[in-house]
Amino acid sequence: MSWDQLPILISGAGIAGLLTAQALKRLEIPFIIFDRDESVSSRGQGWGITLHWALNDFLSLLPENIQHKVFKCQVLEDFHLNDSGNFVYINAGTANSLVHIPPSKRLRVRREQIRKTLLEGIDVNWSCKTMEVRATDAEVTVLCENGRTFTGKLLIGAEGSNSATRRFTNPDNYQLYDLPVRFLGSTVILTHEEYEEVSKHFDSLLFQGTIPSNDTFFWFSLLSSPAHNGTNFYECQVNFSWNCPNKTAEKFDTVEDKINVIKRVSSGLNENLMFLRDKMVAASDRFMEIRLSDWPYADFDDKQGKIILIGDACHAMVMYRGEAGNHAIADVKLFIDLLEKCRKQEISWPEMIRAYKDDVKARAGPAVLLSRQACLDAHNWEKLKDFQLNKSPLLALRKK
Repeated sequence: MSWDQLPILISGAGIAGLLTAQALKRLEIPFIIFDRDESVSSRGQGWGITLHWALNDFLSLLPENIQHKVFKCQVLEDFHLNDSGNFVYINAGTANSLVHIPPSKRLRVRREQIRKTLLEGIDVNWSCKTMEVRATDAEVTVLCENGRTFTGKLLIGAEGSNSATRRFTNPDNYQLYDLPVRFLGSTVILTHEEYEEVSKHFDSLLFQGTIPSNDTFFWFSLLSSPAHNGTNFYECQVNFSWNCPNKTAEKFDTVEDKINVIKRVSSGLNENLMFLRDKMVAASDRFMEIRLSDWPYADFDDKQGKIILIGDACHAMVMYRGEAGNHAIADVKLFIDLLEKCRKQEISWPEMIRAYKDDVKARAGPAVLLSRQACLDAHNWEKLKDFQLNKSPLLALRKK
């Protein structure tokens, strides 16, 4: 197959799609990337993402000038220079530490800024929502909602957990599995004194915990510092999640409903953390509910070797092990390495596709289920309190 004819198509300009585009550009392999949104800022970009075991792979896929800019995307400037790497999990009732996961190299970055950094030098076709995919032995064509079409030698579905491409590769099982847990968070503003107090007693980057009296999960993390946001304040996220086996039975439609539920599920939170709950309630205009769902199959019909899935499109997972982004990076690294071998005629195109599928399924499929179990364990204090005996994946080392 000639490398100077049909381009590789990338559906989705999220982190996985843009990282793929940067890697292909670096190798001078033609590609077309398109996305359903009108622009990079047309929707909320979420909060933060931690790059840890895939950090080196992430940097290796980027041109040198962009590698340096990645470190400018940290939630706290130059934090990596003095980061202990510890991950703290607490008894959120007593505020005592339950476990410190050993140090590891990591970067906690702002999702929106890292995405804008990855956009540098990449021409995205916006407002192009994938509606139909047609694959033949020779090529694959994507038809978009706005009438545009793109034809290439391979389609990479990188649209995220609700992937349009997955609906085509997996028409019988593309649906996500919803966990019996509800999650709500908000962006809150802390003064320098408030942030320093939290940092001194807990962690300056992020920490998590469970309230023993009601099995509610609590999560605090920094979003941006005054150096980034141009104010005298720190932007942080405060999140709660709780067991909710029957979501239709819990009143959760209005802002007032959500405030009432948060006050209920946060009862038992340590008094030194309660001010964060109060700030979250006061910031109800910034409430963000996260659908806790996953897709554990990590497998797809490649349609004659013309389609693959990467990232959340291939293995959507909940965030309780902080691994989704890292597995997406591992997907991209694997694909690019195999693509280079194929271009050098060390392996055939079918061998490349098969090797990619087999590796992703073996690596990411089990990771989805580990993250699912970590979520369930986060809402089960009886299991967590005897961590040394039970070895929950919630508190185990994050690694490949």
